Amino acid sequence: MKLLTTTAITLSFLVTAGCAQAQSPSSTDRAQIESIIKDYLMKNPEIIQEALDELDRKEEAAMMAAVREGIENDPRDVKIGPANAKVTMVEFFDYNCGFCKRSTDWVNKTLEAHPNDVRVIFKELPILDGRTKTSRNAAKAALAAHKQGKYLEMHTALMEASGLTPDRIKDIAKNVGIDVKKLERDMQDPEIDALLEDTLILANRIPSLTGTPFFIINDMMIAGADTDRLQASLEAALEG
Repeated sequence: MKLLTTTAITLSFLVTAGCAQAQSPSSTDRAQIESIIKDYLMKNPEIIQEALDELDRKEEAAMMAAVREGIENDPRDVKIGPANAKVTMVEFFDYNCGFCKRSTDWVNKTLEAHPNDVRVIFKELPILDGRTKTSRNAAKAALAAHKQGKYLEMHTALMEASGLTPDRIKDIAKNVGIDVKKLERDMQDPEIDALLEDTLILANRIPSLTGTPFFIINDMMIAGADTDRLQASLEAALEG
């Protein structure tokens, strides 16, 4: 109620101020104008919500513009697909996130189906590590696997697995043809830790990102693993 009242007063003030500049209305005129505005807003309250929704949209668009460089152009991120692809898809994910696991097959099939038109940027966001104690280690293993040219294989295998203990991760790495000793050394690279920290900071600057998975397809933001919605958004971006 306070928000509605404040909004109505603000609108009334703006309109009254505009009238004052045009013809300097008396206090009686202003009261009549305010009464008209209030009556109109009371009869059409949805206008206030529409205005607030539009304000939220503009604010989020401005915030996204401020972080776009970090979202799409961090050279440390794993990127698959041509740099000049028609569609850039960004995914924030955690290897212990069940919904992330559900969407992995769709992401891989998208890469296979559109090798020239879609670029996927993988954003490791181990936000469940406080509970699982394994998410961050899995993310480090995936990024270390990238140094051996095996990121997508490791990423997919980790998404398909559960119980991601250090020993389990070693077994997964061995099964996808990774040099485990080199992987363990590369996982200690401070640059990997720095990337994970920077990605967390970046994620906190995106208002809509409240969990994983979170996708950005060109300018469309999609939370969750609704693959039907993701597919529709992808097709719209490809046709646009």
